[in-house]
Amino acid sequence: MNRSEVKWFNNRPGSISMLFLLIAVCILLLPASSAAARRQAKAADAEPILRVKMGGNHTKFSVTFPDGGWLQNHRGRKIKTYRSGATFSWSLPTKKGRRAEYRGESIYLYGNKGVLKLNSSLYRGHLQADVTDRGSRIINHVGIESYLRGVVGSEIGSLSPAESLRAQTVIARTYAYASRGKHGSEGADVCDSTHCQVYKGVAAERATIDPAVQATRGIIMISDGEPIATLYHASCGGMTSDNDKVYGGAPRSYLRRVICPFCKDGTNYRWSRSIKMADLTKAMRSEKVVFSRLYDAEIDAPGPMDRVTNLILHTDTGIHKIRGTTVRRLFDLPSTTFVVGNRGLAREAIAAAAPVKSSPDMIKPKMATIRIAALVDDASEGPNQLMILTASGLKRTLRPEEGWQTIGLYQGDDTVSSEVISRAAPEANRRPTGGPLDQLQLFGRGYGHQVGLCQSGTIEMGKRNWSYRQILAFYYSNVALRSLDY
Repeated sequence: MNRSEVKWFNNRPGSISMLFLLIAVCILLLPASSAAARRQAKAADAEPILRVKMGGNHTKFSVTFPDGGWLQNHRGRKIKTYRSGATFSWSLPTKKGRRAEYRGESIYLYGNKGVLKLNSSLYRGHLQADVTDRGSRIINHVGIESYLRGVVGSEIGSLSPAESLRAQTVIARTYAYASRGKHGSEGADVCDSTHCQVYKGVAAERATIDPAVQATRGIIMISDGEPIATLYHASCGGMTSDNDKVYGGAPRSYLRRVICPFCKDGTNYRWSRSIKMADLTKAMRSEKVVFSRLYDAEIDAPGPMDRVTNLILHTDTGIHKIRGTTVRRLFDLPSTTFVVGNRGLAREAIAAAAPVKSSPDMIKPKMATIRIAALVDDASEGPNQLMILTASGLKRTLRPEEGWQTIGLYQGDDTVSSEVISRAAPEANRRPTGGPLDQLQLFGRGYGHQVGLCQSGTIEMGKRNWSYRQILAFYYSNVALRSLDY
């Protein structure tokens, strides 16, 4: 105020009272607004920051600053600033004896608007490069909600129903939150591959994903007060698996087997593979299992169409057991849940028909025999494969070389007519009858490890208007939703 304004103010009635009132209001408002600012800052800082390991060892990389940015060292000192569109490049020296730039240091790259391009892909947050004389390890530091925008679209189709996307968002957030420090030895929490969750940054962001992230902001699943391991897979093929049956360890109450009738239209609900004998013998040699002819194959599994513990091969060099997980890896199978379609199923039926041995205290039983009858006159006629109802459920089998035949167990007299064929159960170490196989037929269900949430089923449930809470409750038992405070 100038002098005339001060004089005018002082001459007005109650002016002193009004002045003190204004000062008091200002004093009261300042702490309130400062406290609000502090709360907002605290809320923003509280969002978990994930350290995502980007790929493996980088012998070279480039970082482009779309909106400008800067490079700083581990002490927080800015080394260099960059204009919009400028690029920082690093590579191992090609000449021996030359020292790699920044060797033994960690450098940090920031974008002015929080977006950077690593090689050809955009990512939010900032980047850290740990440089050694063998290459660089790159870590993306990014807020968990921004991270989810680059994960959900990579793990489930972005055109999935809204509630399906919300369910996927909650389990992806829970997985990330519970996995902090999983790659601690590498200075990271999670990686960007299927070992953790597929993370593609801005390239995976979609307009349909953001509403799912916003609607479930901060929500995770817990059991007994702790974040759960929210395992998920592409398709269970009609039934998920218990965690301990797949990964071993202690059973978890929230990862129990669930019958899933919703994934019939999903990826690899049912699948088949024909493995040529040359490919089979070559793959087995890599596992130090050597043979040249395969006479039969069977599986060791807890139940019909369940996860295979071992694939048992009857060969010219004996019987070999191969772990189901090894078979999946060697032949890139969708899952380890399969049956074989060779002669093993008929052999099992014959073995089950063996007569009970008599003893002096027992009444002599009638002779147990098996009658085999051809279904068609020509062995080449009939369907190529059939579903056979056995005591342990439906099993698929290919047409055998001798054609389709029925096998029946009959109790008769000791006298057996020429029309009846008796066969004893084959010994474990005896070569099965019949010539060698030219291929191994596998018929399976599902895609992935089959523990936890089935994504194909989740998409179908979303189409049927299930809420994301209902979907999560279907696949995970004994859980509750918790909202993180940020």
